[in-house]
Amino acid sequence: MQTLVYFSNDGIQVLQGIVKKGRLTITNYKTLPVEAGALINGVITNEEVVRETIAEALKESPKLFKNMKLIIDSSLILTKTVEVPKLKPRELEALAAAEFDESAGNYDELVVDYTPISGSSSNRIFCCGIEKRVIESYVTLFASLKIQIRSMDVGLNTMIQYVTATRDFRGMTFALNILDGKNLVSLLFENGIFIFSTRSRLLAERGTEAFAQELNGKLSSLIQFNKSQKSEHPLNMSLYAGLDEFELEGLRALNFDPDLNVFALPQTPNIKTGFVMDEVFDFGSLIYPSAGFFSGSRPLNLFAAYRKSNAVKKVLPFEYKVLIFPVVMILFFLITFGVLFGLKYSAGKRLEEMNAYISDANNQAEYLQAKQLTDEVNSIQVEIANIETINAAISSNPDLGSAIMNSLATQGNGVITLNALEYDGITGAIHIVATANNEKEAARYIDRLKSTSYFTQVDYTGYAQVSGTQTTTSSTATSSSTSNTILGYGFSADAYLKAGVVQ
Repeated sequence: MQTLVYFSNDGIQVLQGIVKKGRLTITNYKTLPVEAGALINGVITNEEVVRETIAEALKESPKLFKNMKLIIDSSLILTKTVEVPKLKPRELEALAAAEFDESAGNYDELVVDYTPISGSSSNRIFCCGIEKRVIESYVTLFASLKIQIRSMDVGLNTMIQYVTATRDFRGMTFALNILDGKNLVSLLFENGIFIFSTRSRLLAERGTEAFAQELNGKLSSLIQFNKSQKSEHPLNMSLYAGLDEFELEGLRALNFDPDLNVFALPQTPNIKTGFVMDEVFDFGSLIYPSAGFFSGSRPLNLFAAYRKSNAVKKVLPFEYKVLIFPVVMILFFLITFGVLFGLKYSAGKRLEEMNAYISDANNQAEYLQAKQLTDEVNSIQVEIANIETINAAISSNPDLGSAIMNSLATQGNGVITLNALEYDGITGAIHIVATANNEKEAARYIDRLKSTSYFTQVDYTGYAQVSGTQTTTSSTATSSSTSNTILGYGFSADAYLKAGVVQ
């Protein structure tokens, strides 16, 4: 039996099950609620709260975390899909690490691993990089509870491996969308093969019409991407995990494409439950730990990569290896001779000096004081490390500065009127409402915003003609005429700032 653990926004999800011949039987599951704020963007910010939650669960079920595989998800995780030639595993490890060389300067000690992506005619690998400190926060937590981590995977890879291993998805072209709170991860599969993924944070309150419109906008972007690639496999299905039925119906009501089907992600036949409970097993809400049982031919294991990075040893050239034995023998005889000589003339004297030093009351007092100070310093260092972890998580949020505001205005080139700007300091989303002089200037303004280095993405939904009435009065008569006049072309857009940008 294997245990899958996923730290979600709603709590710690624990699934236990057995995989046999590609089929998963879930034998037990539990969601442990955790105090809000104990996890920020996949980083443990309140270790004590999380530890107490797991400790209480262990009291009720001591084998709940036996043979554990951990799944994590965060915007801090770097991922890439790369086409590679046929190489040895060690060469692929080096290639995967090299893929993040340009980004390494913005992160502290990246831990990198890879796994093959099967299904396509070419050789492709999924590369993943994450800061060592993020992994260490989980390692420290479970080590304090004497729970052994067997392996560590990321949410995006578990979904790729699950779809690849599931016969029902073979040959299908569809979008797979996973919601965890307000975090949305979307994957595009063409002919059953993973093509593309995107991550975003939804701004509207869940269950509202605005929330459904946001989801519809994200889906439209995936459809446009599929069409822009001129794929021979058109996108005709969108599956959702983590949506309730009411939210799904709201999204369906906005779907005007008769060829596009919107469904909740079904529990496929290769996953079944082996228990009888009154509570219905919600496959969509527990999709990450469920998918984590399908790991592929060469599983992604960031925990093994982390341990390997801590035990790196330099390989000596062959010439130096040959000299090791004679050098060791010479050193052995020299040390033996020196020890015998030293024992004969100075052992007694040194022993007396050591006893006198140990018996000295002042030395004993200084030792006790030094030990007390060392314990206090260690406690302070632990608190500093916790604060640095929290600050690092908070600093990953975007920030809005004057340079960005000036850029929003100057990019208008005098033909765009900014009517309203709204900013979300958590997600870094700037909602722009503006009016263009003509129908082409709105799109050009969006292109100019995308060309700047401030934003990760700019969502644009199109323009709408803005008209008004104008009354003309003749100076020679009392008659007047009224006519419709085009005042401009209104549009709106959402521009998402890059994480950590401070201007």
